[in-house]
Amino acid sequence: MMSLKILEHKKNPLMERDEVKAVFEHHGKPTPTRGQIMPSLESVLKADAERILIRKIFSEKGKGESLVTVHVYDKKEALPKMRMDILRKRVEKAKGKAEAKAPPAAEAKKEVKAEHKTGHPGK
Repeated sequence: MMSLKILEHKKNPLMERDEVKAVFEHHGKPTPTRGQIMPSLESVLKADAERILIRKIFSEKGKGESLVTVHVYDKKEALPKMRMDILRKRVEKAKGKAEAKAPPAAEAKKEVKAEHKTGHPGK
């Protein structure tokens, strides 16, 4: 079971945001991705995903917990453009890695199908 516990919640009026530190528990599972943490943050912080910026996810080896640093902006326009560009690049890079891994699996399936048709591997 994955759960989120808020450790610290500070208001930063100058930057028009709330700064949150939380612990995300994920016992027996790898460090969660931003996409896996976001729904929990939305419900606990009662904010739209468009206003939430996950700054950092840190896990210690062997622990089933991750320390998450989050900024929740008062309005979407307050999000720094530079940070959004960096985040967008991270997401695109992660999607690219996922797509790059997909073709070898598809080729392996084709080889298995060929085996079934001929009865011999690789023919």
